[in-house]
Amino acid sequence: MCTRFGDAAVEQRARHIRAGFTILELVLVMCIAGVLIAITGRGLSSAFAGNNRSSASRIASTTLFQARAVAMQRSRQSWLVRSGNTIKIVADSLGTKVQMGPIVDLNQRYGVTLSSASTPSGRDTVSFDSRGLITGTTTAYSIIITKGTKSDTVCVSGLGNTRGRGC
Repeated sequence: MCTRFGDAAVEQRARHIRAGFTILELVLVMCIAGVLIAITGRGLSSAFAGNNRSSASRIASTTLFQARAVAMQRSRQSWLVRSGNTIKIVADSLGTKVQMGPIVDLNQRYGVTLSSASTPSGRDTVSFDSRGLITGTTTAYSIIITKGTKSDTVCVSGLGNTRGRGC
């Protein structure tokens, strides 16, 4: 009877010692996880970059539309002003230029850069008259939104129509 009790204690102690994972098993699992993350990480990062670029394009398009709407609602001239990677709306208020709404920094928010391909080259301001038409030029105005090696273009025609694609 004494030997039976002793065998059970040794058996229980042996089971207790063998519980858990070995270092070799943990290293193997970590290596497999690292390979999977390396494979999927590139695809995920490019997807996030594309989302940031398209979100910034929507904001730029919406801001162009708002600048035109402000001009028509107030029956006064308004401007969309691009300064570096920021855009803002400025409106005429009885001969005084007044900023309408906040300055939107697309680089800070989405990590994109803005440029203009319109003529005259590098023009940073588009002006809308009280009818919502572009004034001061006969060509369309476009903003190029770039993130990494890819870019999107937002255009507004001379009639004030805003398009995100197919400029």
